[in-house]
Amino acid sequence: MHRISALRLGSRARFEDRWSGTISALEITEDWEAVNVVVESGFLLWHSSVRLPLSAASDWSDDSVTFACTSRQAFGHEVPPVAVPSRPIGSDTPISAPSVTIAGALIDQAERKVQEIILSRGVAGHRRISVSDVTFKGKTLALAVQPQTLRRYRPDEEIRRSIHRQIRDDSGLTADDKRGLHFAVEGGVVTMSGNARVENARERAIETVQAIGGVTIVNDTSHDDLGLETMIGLALDRAGVGRHSEIYARSSLGNVQLYGYVPSAAARDDAVRAVAGVAGARDVTSRLEVQPAAA
Repeated sequence: MHRISALRLGSRARFEDRWSGTISALEITEDWEAVNVVVESGFLLWHSSVRLPLSAASDWSDDSVTFACTSRQAFGHEVPPVAVPSRPIGSDTPISAPSVTIAGALIDQAERKVQEIILSRGVAGHRRISVSDVTFKGKTLALAVQPQTLRRYRPDEEIRRSIHRQIRDDSGLTADDKRGLHFAVEGGVVTMSGNARVENARERAIETVQAIGGVTIVNDTSHDDLGLETMIGLALDRAGVGRHSEIYARSSLGNVQLYGYVPSAAARDDAVRAVAGVAGARDVTSRLEVQPAAA
């Protein structure tokens, strides 16, 4: 899965030796590949800017871009930009909609392809629009949809804080469910993992997260105890461990205990290995007794 991260205009630039400057523009090709960024630095009457290849950035997020070079190398023009036909986009890029400016872009960190543009609507906040819904007419970025109909954009860290607060305050979730479920946010996409007691708790958590502004998709990779116990039974059957055995699995937020009896120590070890390989089983404790089968 590719990582989609926001590169925001105005983000601070971090070099190997120090912080210096901010991102003022992004240069893109006709097929929306981000090739260069413009970093501006200075104070009062002294200003300096430099074009750096995006490939020199080892990472970026909502508030910073990290470059794998020193500030001296960067502003000394020792790191040449990518020399291909491109166009700059920044806060001064004309937009077909009034009172709307470009605030950044959501970029695939592996392919360096812009997926969405982040638009600022002043006090109305930020919105996100797919590059498939925009075209350039000369120097103007034309929007195919009205800005007010676009999805809201919020920084991932802000979304994470909202999720934590909403889940914490949800009286319909037990303390165990709140403790066992985990949420990761990447470009507005939320992945829910971990364990819950029952399926209804997972469904409630998903509904709660989906209602949070800025969330685009919720991917559920979590497990509930009853569903996990069912998958464990199927895994034991596939492994052939159930033959001449009587095994019961009990899960408590992914902590699995095995009860019953098996014909040998080897069969007990096979059962533990089979259960440990089931997705959602975080820890496996064996309370199985060895009872050799009668002749």
